[in-house]
Amino acid sequence: MKRKQFRGFTAAEVMIAMTIVGIITALTIPTIMANYQNKSMLTTLQKNYVELTDNLLYMGTETYNKSFYKSLLSLQGRSVDATAGKFFDKYYRTATKCGTTAQPCFASTYRAINNAEFKDFKCENGYSVTLNTGTAMCIIPADAPKDATEDTPATTGKPAKVYIDVNGSEKPNIGGRDMFTLYIYDDFSIDDKDITPDVIKNGNAETARETLFNSTCRTSYTGEGCFGKIMNDNWRIEY
Repeated sequence: MKRKQFRGFTAAEVMIAMTIVGIITALTIPTIMANYQNKSMLTTLQKNYVELTDNLLYMGTETYNKSFYKSLLSLQGRSVDATAGKFFDKYYRTATKCGTTAQPCFASTYRAINNAEFKDFKCENGYSVTLNTGTAMCIIPADAPKDATEDTPATTGKPAKVYIDVNGSEKPNIGGRDMFTLYIYDDFSIDDKDITPDVIKNGNAETARETLFNSTCRTSYTGEGCFGKIMNDNWRIEY
């Protein structure tokens, strides 16, 4: 009987196989890492959203029967330290208080999703901190009308504005990835720009969020218009 002969792989075949594996790895690893990073940052954003919602609820309970401009989040002739600063002191555990200066809590340079770079980030008229979790937050208090009184709630004026960088000054420092902009309205709800309680009540919130996303998210270094899209997509980043 003839003996069967078995051949091994040649050096050339091994090199070709290793090259193919290397190419596949080079193509897939960055995608896997990017997806993991997005999910990690999204999870942190959701935790910060829940915590902010809870803290606003506590504050709302303590300031019951007082109009929004009287709350800790509205200036109404008071300093930002006595409003947003006091809110952080009372309801958060902070590692660093940057106060009216954004750095070193936030990075100084941010990029938009379209890669446009913006330097010298400031949270003007706001109060910045780094939380014990590593998240950077800045709250710009609401500007209630000067003629508002305790009997006439502040239903006009700009809502309180919040910048959240889920990993502080660490990279990637990109709007819509780790940096987001949120708004707090007079019923203590949190949403995107101009998504007021009335818009939600009228059933127009989802469309309004989508419109805002298409017009601003990819070009905003602070993630303006991205948060509403994430809420629309049931807490997923699909952009």
